[in-house]
Amino acid sequence: MAGSAAMGISITYNSQGLTATSFNVSDTVDNADGSHLGQNPGDRRQYVPTFVQREISCDYIANSIITSQTGAISITGPGSLSFTGNATLTSSSLGGSVGDLIKGSITWRVA
Repeated sequence: MAGSAAMGISITYNSQGLTATSFNVSDTVDNADGSHLGQNPGDRRQYVPTFVQREISCDYIANSIITSQTGAISITGPGSLSFTGNATLTSSSLGGSVGDLIKGSITWRVA
């Protein structure tokens, strides 16, 4: 299995291009309690997978904080790396220090 360098990744959110320094995509499956009143005493609870929640987090270099609550997101990169969808901003921060670049961090929940 060949690896792929993270160079050449393009992230666009709400028509704003980001100079990404890193990104991470994580999926979690939520489970709903499907237990019901017709179960026999001592029966185990029944859990049913409901949906996958996908979160994308990204560190970037910029000169402004991203505040658009919702918008379209697009990630493209080397090989077959490609994702487009609608995203909701869940957190965003921006910071800097003397002699360093202004760096931001952002997390979206995507549909």
